[in-house]
Amino acid sequence: MHDVKVKSNMPQLTSHSSRPKAPQRIVNGARDCFARLGIDKATITDIADAAGYTRPVIYKHFNDKADIVDSVCLEEMQILQERLYTRVDRNLGYADQLAEAILQGVLLAHDNPYIQRFMQDRDTWVRSQSEGGKVHVWVRDRWTSFLKRGLTDGHLAADLDVEQTVTWISMVQSLLLLRHASEDMDEPAMREFVRRFVVRSLLA
Repeated sequence: MHDVKVKSNMPQLTSHSSRPKAPQRIVNGARDCFARLGIDKATITDIADAAGYTRPVIYKHFNDKADIVDSVCLEEMQILQERLYTRVDRNLGYADQLAEAILQGVLLAHDNPYIQRFMQDRDTWVRSQSEGGKVHVWVRDRWTSFLKRGLTDGHLAADLDVEQTVTWISMVQSLLLLRHASEDMDEPAMREFVRRFVVRSLLA
């Protein structure tokens, strides 16, 4: 996986990773299993059968089912990130860009069936919020340069810690998704909520 260099103040984008054939087939098989059976009920055997491999081959490429779940989750998040980049006006001021990035991330995730399934699976959600977890590390890397720029330019409070700020943003987005999982989102109202109660708390 390599970074695509973009000249903007938005969280950094990456291109889709070029996985070796076997890991990608396993991930694709897992997608099918999660759609049919749900994350909790799908087993390594189910995933192996769907991918056309034996269990030992699965474990050659992934540590366990959680590792596979995270890989599917990361693929979906990467797709959403590319769409997010087109939704945020880079001519906006820093605070408004931050609010839009948070809001549009929630709106896009809300309409993604895989992200919804991941949110409904407790273990997956907990891992996504763990600072050392694969998903959190990916999210942190996407936000780091944008948040550091905000600190350097004086837009964000000087005492903010980037790691803690990413954790806070991720938690807010997750809670908004859970709160509105089964209902339509009021975008203007949500935007005002994010500006007032999330972004304002981070500003200098």
